[in-house]
Amino acid sequence: MSYWDSLQHHTVLDDLWLSHPRVRERINIRVSGEPGTWTTTWLKNRLQPLLPLERTVSIGCGVGNLERDLIRQGIASQVTGVDVSEPCIQKAVELAREAGFTSQITYECRDAHEWLREASDLAAVFFHGSLHHLDHLDELMRLARRSLRPGGFLFLDEYVGRSRDEWRFRDLLLHNVVYYLLPKSVRRVRRIPAPINHYDPTEAIRSSQIERAVAAHFDVLERRDYGGNLLSVIYGHLWRPSQGSDPADFEKAVAFLLAVEDFLLRHPRLTRSRSYCTVILAQPRA
Repeated sequence: MSYWDSLQHHTVLDDLWLSHPRVRERINIRVSGEPGTWTTTWLKNRLQPLLPLERTVSIGCGVGNLERDLIRQGIASQVTGVDVSEPCIQKAVELAREAGFTSQITYECRDAHEWLREASDLAAVFFHGSLHHLDHLDELMRLARRSLRPGGFLFLDEYVGRSRDEWRFRDLLLHNVVYYLLPKSVRRVRRIPAPINHYDPTEAIRSSQIERAVAAHFDVLERRDYGGNLLSVIYGHLWRPSQGSDPADFEKAVAFLLAVEDFLLRHPRLTRSRSYCTVILAQPRA
């Protein structure tokens, strides 16, 4: 059984930096300018005159959170979710049925390259936290471009930082310095390690190549960087209040990490590193 066949990895979110309410608000501000406006709502506002989009696909759909949101907000009228995990597809089908979206959302358990190779005349291709699990990115973007109708859209909400085999000791110096500036009560480990999930060999497999592959086949209309340079690496190593840390210290730590990230986003040359996470809206290059 693959790592992502376990539904627990799709539903247990406490260890994710994205799940913290204050972090989510800051991400929303970085993407949309408003703390209560989520990324997909920003997309809805951006594409409003063209909505709803017909014949769209969500690649690496997991249990279907994005597809249900696209339908619920009226961003798309038809979505196909594609994933290689049969348990995820089964759960996504169940959740779509419970939401009353069975006529608008369909699911296929297939490889992304194979599905896109056969697709055509799509209004949009969505990758939401899935593209950094895929390889052969140039071919994948070529297939995505070819599958889109004229004027169609590519949408990414992705980790585009270092790939899993690119981390070096020097790359973690800043993370460890910042980590030791946090309250001692929230520090769970002695040293921040490279963010490599050894249980999932697809995690960040070619993430640093995503932007280059997109640029080779698409014209970027919008890019919204939202950080993660510190939080995505450090957050999972903090003691939570539910694990015995002082709630005030934990919130202080999160606020400090957000403030340092804001500074780094304003001054990327200091670390010679762009935002680890970004939202991209693009159209096929002619």
